[in-house]
Amino acid sequence: MSRPGILGDPGNFTKIAVKPTATLPHNSIFDWDRPRWSGRLLWLILVSLGLHFAGLYIFHVVYPSTTALPPPAAQVSVLNPQNLQDRRLLDWVELNDPAAISAPKVEDNLITELVPNYRPTFSDEIPGIQGNQVNAPAQEATTPSLFTPDNLFPRQTRPQSITPSVRFASHFEFGSALRNRQPVVPEELPASQRPSEPTTFFVGISKKGEVEYAFLWRSSTNDQLDRQAEEAVKHLRFQPSGSETWDTVSLHWGTAGR
Repeated sequence: MSRPGILGDPGNFTKIAVKPTATLPHNSIFDWDRPRWSGRLLWLILVSLGLHFAGLYIFHVVYPSTTALPPPAAQVSVLNPQNLQDRRLLDWVELNDPAAISAPKVEDNLITELVPNYRPTFSDEIPGIQGNQVNAPAQEATTPSLFTPDNLFPRQTRPQSITPSVRFASHFEFGSALRNRQPVVPEELPASQRPSEPTTFFVGISKKGEVEYAFLWRSSTNDQLDRQAEEAVKHLRFQPSGSETWDTVSLHWGTAGR
């Protein structure tokens, strides 16, 4: 039975038997098929175990490892006379001198035969006493050595105290504010045994002319001199004034008192 087709052509709807298509070969990078079990792994395990047992047998049975023994400790044996065995040994030592048995015997005659008689040539000469040679030729002066004990180990001598040849008296130096009040300096001022730096104080003078405050401004690096200077500053007197005055006072140390 035929009918017109879609485009006007008669169609044929006869059943057509379709053959199944052949299976295409599966191309893959990895082979996912289960491999067949091989006995090479078993032989490898057996050979490895055999080698291990052979090594253990050689190095532990045929050639066993040697153990190093520590050296024996030093001991001292003391013979006890109360012990029977020690008493026998002490009796034997008392009868037989071990030194006479162990020491080698030396013949005195053998030494004189083997050693020749030696006599020095100068044994017959008697040295004479030499007198002072007045006309002896002068020896050449040798170059002095740099490695003498004095150069290598110089002696450290204590420095000697230098006493000043010129003696001068101690004196005060006042600031401009204190000079206007006409200070009265004591007749005797302390002195130093050696030249020293001056001691300076910052002082406060009261209205009556007395020193009320004295602050150390510059030290002479000698505490004893600074204390003497402070006592001398406290004995200073000034002319009375209507107000207090502040300024510096310096004591220049001399080697002789005023």
